[in-house]
Amino acid sequence: MLLTISFSFILLYFLCSISIEDINTMLISENKLTLFAILGITYLLCLGLLNEKIDVKDLIINNSFSMLIIFIAMYSISYISYKIIGVNSLGIGDIKFSSISTIWIGIELSFLSLCISFLLSAIFSLYGKITKKLMPFQQYPFAPFLSIGIFCSWIIDKI
Repeated sequence: MLLTISFSFILLYFLCSISIEDINTMLISENKLTLFAILGITYLLCLGLLNEKIDVKDLIINNSFSMLIIFIAMYSISYISYKIIGVNSLGIGDIKFSSISTIWIGIELSFLSLCISFLLSAIFSLYGKITKKLMPFQQYPFAPFLSIGIFCSWIIDKI
C-alpha cells in the first residue's frame, strides 16, 4: 500500500512536470523521459520484490515489449496524419512519453490511457474551433492530455 501511494505521488509529479514543460515549450526533455523510464523500472522492481508471485524479469520484458507496440502505434498515427494532412499531429516527445508510460501501467491500461487522452484532446480541439481560439490544424501540447489519461488509468488499476 505504501509503495503504491509513494509511486503515485512520484508519477503525479512527473506527469505534471512533463505537462508544464510541454505547455511552455511544446517540447519534452529527453532527461525527464529517461528518468521517467528509470523510475518506472524501479517501480516494477519494487513491486516484484514485495510480491513473491510476480516475476520481475517477465514483467519488465512484457512491459518493454508493450512499450515498443505503443511506440509503433503512435508513430504510425503521426506518420499517416502527416502524409494525409501535411501537419505533424504528434511530436516525437509525445510518442516517447506515451510509450514510456507503458512501463508504469502496462499495455491494456496504455490503450485506455490513449483513449482518454485522444477523447479529451478532441473535446479541447472542438471547443477551440467553436470559440475560434484554435486555427485549423493548429498544434497544441498533447502531454497534458496524455498525463490525465495515464493518471486516470493508474488510479483505475489501483482501485
